[in-house]
This record gives sequence, structure tokens and C-alpha cells, in this order.
Amino acid sequence: MPCHYCPRIGEVIDEDVLHARVPFIARTQQCFAVKAGIDGLLDIARRSFCDTSEAIHNLANKYREEYKLPNLKLPFNNRRGFYFSIPRKDIQGKLPSKFIQVVKQGNNVHCSTLELASLNVRNKSAAGECYVRTEVCLEALVDAIREDIPMFTLLAEVLCLLDMIVNSFAHTISTKPVDRYTRPEFTDNGPLAIDAGRHPILESIHSDFVPNSIFISEASNMVIVMGPNMSGKSTYLQQVCLIIILAQIGCYVPAHFATIRVVDRIFTRMGTMDNLESNSSTFMTEMKETAFIMQNVSQRSLIVMDELGRATSSSDGLAIAWSCCEYLLSLNAYTIFATHMENLSKLATIYPNVKILSFYVDIRNSRLDFKFRLNDGPKHVAHYGLLLAEVAGLPSSVIETARSITSRITEKEVNEMEVNCLNHNQIMMAYRAAQRLICLKYSNQKEEAIRQALHLLKENYIDGKL
Repeated sequence: MPCHYCPRIGEVIDEDVLHARVPFIARTQQCFAVKAGIDGLLDIARRSFCDTSEAIHNLANKYREEYKLPNLKLPFNNRRGFYFSIPRKDIQGKLPSKFIQVVKQGNNVHCSTLELASLNVRNKSAAGECYVRTEVCLEALVDAIREDIPMFTLLAEVLCLLDMIVNSFAHTISTKPVDRYTRPEFTDNGPLAIDAGRHPILESIHSDFVPNSIFISEASNMVIVMGPNMSGKSTYLQQVCLIIILAQIGCYVPAHFATIRVVDRIFTRMGTMDNLESNSSTFMTEMKETAFIMQNVSQRSLIVMDELGRATSSSDGLAIAWSCCEYLLSLNAYTIFATHMENLSKLATIYPNVKILSFYVDIRNSRLDFKFRLNDGPKHVAHYGLLLAEVAGLPSSVIETARSITSRITEKEVNEMEVNCLNHNQIMMAYRAAQRLICLKYSNQKEEAIRQALHLLKENYIDGKL
């Protein structure tokens, strides 16, 4: 706040006046919120309020002496004002006729008098006049300050930005080793490339956090992430989103290297929950979120989808997930799609710009050993759902029955998966060779260097090392 406003506010507002819960103290504090000498009418009303308050207490003292009621009390509430409270044990016979509105309450008798009622009216009227004049003074003060509201808004934005840079970004970067955070690079139409990216929050909780990379370009604009439950798919999706957000708001990012294509929006569809307010089931909520993405996505958007179509039947879910992938592929938007549906890996055998990644999981003694490391290509992990269910404590008889059933169901699917993996590898080798040939076509290297690169490309292709 500019320094010339501080004296002005201090001249009007009494800093000793504080909020109070006790009714009469709260009324008094409101009457004295503005300092004396600011408004003449306020000073007159305040004097009247003090005089009537003093007269009420003097009246109570008078009744204590006159009627020998030493324990007479003078409570106050906002509805009734001041009234007398007399212990019933102090009353000998009947109360004098001067006391009216007599009400017995517990061990006390509550009452009033015509004098007290008259003083209550005058005290309340004086307090009301104080409120009105206080409001006039405060409105005049606010009007004087309101002219510079745009300046206050700008100052607040600057302070927020400074707080974010100093206390958040600078603190985070300065407390980490030099090679843990890097300055991202930006492109308009280039790839999204993150080398050894990490989740900025989880890495501070788990010292052994496993970093993972991502590369998406116009030639390979969809990544399908596969793997068992708890292997790290959702964390990976959130990690990519957070790194992009950090980069675009001007922060260093947790990675060895990062080049970001500036995105206009990030669309996410994560989690499974219904919506009772709109009478939407889990699947309907999922479809509404997906429809919103489809209707608003652009070529410069990033789409992150986690487990689309699992809230309905397996056939319908696969069909919806497949068709959504094809629609997003036609837009050339960058898409990261996590799924348990191994059949979606067949997309890579049809569309060369689809890349399959899978989280590596080792099985030891019928137990899943999660490595949280992302590898290229699909990876079939047999019966990982049954293994997790067994860890969760399902009866062994249930697990054995389920294992027998699923082995018969998946035998044919596994055979198809192996064929698809073979076809996928052959297609991807040809696609990678074509990508490198295009790079060499537009390369500025010398003719001899290009000739050597072509010879190496040929050898790697023949040996299946692309």
C-alpha cells in the first residue's frame, strides 16, 4: 500500500478498536471505530451514547441501594437491550410495582422499569446515529482510496508474481543440485521432448523417484502408455502435464533436458467418479468429459487421457477408445493415452505415428516387482490383475478359479499380441528409417558425412537395430 494512504487511514480508523463477541462491547466498539474530531455529528451522537450508558449503570446502582438488592445485575442483549437480573433468593415477597416485564428464568428473575426502558430507547437511538455517521466517514475514506484501485490491483499482481518467483521457483531451484532442474526451451511447431523428467512433488517425497522421458512430434504425435495397475501410468501423465505448466509459467523444470512446443490448452480426462448432482454415472461422466475435449481441442492442444472406456462393457469400451484415438490422430494434436487395453497396441500396426510405451514390471515368485521405468514397445504381463488381487487378500480359491478362467480367455489374445508385436517392430523400423532419411535430406552436413550416415543407417536396418 502506498505510504501516503497509511497516515490517512490511521487518521480516520482507531487502531485500538477490535472486533468483540460480547453484544454491548461490540456495540461500543462500532460506535468508536472512527477517531474523535473527524465528524462533529458523530461526536455528538457518541456523547449521547456514553451519557445514556452511564445513566443506565447509575440507575442500577440506585436500585441496589434503594431496594436492598446487592446482587442485582445488568445484562444486555441485542433484542431487549439492558434489563435487570435479580436472584430469586434476594426477593422478599413480591417485587415493587416499579418493576415490569417480570419473567422467571431458573434461579433468577428478569425484569425492567419504565426508566430503564426509556434509557434503552435513547441509548439504541444514539448508537444507531453513531453507525450512520461512521458509515459516512468510512465511505468518504473509501472514495478517496478508490481512485487508485487499478494501482492497488497492479501492486497485488506484482507482489504475487514476486512471491511466486522468489518463494516458489527460486527456492525450489536453489535448494536442489545444479543438474536437477533445467531451463526449458520452446518451439512453435517442434517436438515435445523431455529427457529424464520427474514429478516435481513426488520426487521431494520419494528420494528414489525413477525419471522417465517422452518424445512427441508431428511425425509421432500419439503415445499409448501401457502397464499393470500401480506401475506408474497416472503419475507419468501428471508429471508431463506439470512439467509443461511449469515451463509455460516461466519456471525451471525437473528434467535433464526439455524442449516444449507451446500449447494453447491441456485437456485431461483422469480418474473415475460419478456425479450425483447431475445424475451422471461413472461412464456418463467419462463420456461428457471426453465430448468436451473432442469439441474444443485444437492442433496446438495437449490431450492426456487415462483409462478411457473402462466404465462400460469391454467391447464397447475398446470401440470407443479406438475411435477416439483415430479422431485425435486426424487432428495432429499431441496425445498421451494410458490404457490397460492391450488391443489398442494394434493401432501402431496401422498408424505409423502411434508410439507404444510400457512400464517395465518384473515378476518374482508370483509377485509384481514394479520398476517404474518406461520402455519402448508393448509388454505383456500375464495375469497382473490376479497377482494384485491376491496381494489385496482375496481368498486363494477365488484366485485359482479366476486364473483358470482367464487363461482360457486370453490364450487366443496372447497369440494375436505376439503377432502384432512382430508386425509393429517391422513397421516401426521402416518408419524410423524414413524419418532419418528425411532428416538427412534437409541436413547441412557435408556430403562425406551424409554418405557415412547413410551407410550406418543401412547396416542398422539390416541388423534390426533401428
